[in-house]
Amino acid sequence: MNIGERIKELRLQKGFSQEDLAVRANFSKSYIQKFEEGQREIKSSQLLQLSTALEVSISEIIAPTNYDSNEFVLRNIEFREEFKINNVDLFGKKILGDLYKKYSSYSKLEKMINHVLVFQNPLKNIDVISNKKQVEDIALFLRKKWKFENTPIYDLIGFLEDLGIKIFEVNEDESFAGFSCWVKNTPIIVINITNTDIPRRRFTVLHELAHLLLPFNKNEKPEIIERFCDQFAGAMLLPSEILKTYIGTTNSITLEELKRIKSKFGISIFAILVRMLNLDILTWEKYNIWKEQYYSWRDKECEFSGRESVSRFNYLIAKGLRENSFSKSVASELSGMPISKLNNNSFTKEFLF
Repeated sequence: MNIGERIKELRLQKGFSQEDLAVRANFSKSYIQKFEEGQREIKSSQLLQLSTALEVSISEIIAPTNYDSNEFVLRNIEFREEFKINNVDLFGKKILGDLYKKYSSYSKLEKMINHVLVFQNPLKNIDVISNKKQVEDIALFLRKKWKFENTPIYDLIGFLEDLGIKIFEVNEDESFAGFSCWVKNTPIIVINITNTDIPRRRFTVLHELAHLLLPFNKNEKPEIIERFCDQFAGAMLLPSEILKTYIGTTNSITLEELKRIKSKFGISIFAILVRMLNLDILTWEKYNIWKEQYYSWRDKECEFSGRESVSRFNYLIAKGLRENSFSKSVASELSGMPISKLNNNSFTKEFLF
């Protein structure tokens, strides 16, 4: 990859048009076009202007990105959201470019402090999923395997990170919830932090986990696979026996009871209703009636107080700095934070014994 192609790649990662980059770098659009097509030599001063405009170092422009390197071989990647974004290809390149940088920094950091986690897939030998009962059984098996039994799952993202699943956050259009893929043998989940609703974020993470771990028939309809993944997420958050305990022997439930389940298990009221449908507690007719009622309840929903944010990368940065595994300049390069911010953050604040 030559410098022109690299500039184009970085521009797409940032979501800039040629005109956007021209304005930011104080060039004409034709200059940018000629740079990218290799029709104009780039002087060192111009390279500096471009690196500033693209918010990357000069070395990042000069060094080519190879998505097929030994460290970064994407497989099973699929964007499942119905985008409301004009240029999906451009969006995909931007996301993948950002993911490449974050994954590379994460891998380097783990190796530098000898703290590499290898994910052990507990479902590698299960049969192909073909029905709802299998999904329920798998969720129950995982909850037991991971020692949750029938208790709520707190700090879901932190727990999955400690299993060796890499979770990355992006800030994108609200229509994008997330996606998942494998990089060699490492499972990757990407979530959109624009979505501040914690129960929805938890549900998205588990939905993507289902795509990573559950084997589906290659000829299965996409909508059926999505339904199974939704069911898995619901079953992981709210086991069937727990839900049935809350409902008891009656055929009704109040808004106050639904709010309590949500606040305790971190699952939205709407997802609880879907869960009841999947467990045949509700018929489709009743579900549609209740769903209409739910739309009038939404402004009365309670909050879930749990935290669901990515934290392991920052933990490793702080650990490496404390153990003098690398310098602050290296920490700055890996994290993308200026040294001044590192100094003023909790990364360098120690408690001495």
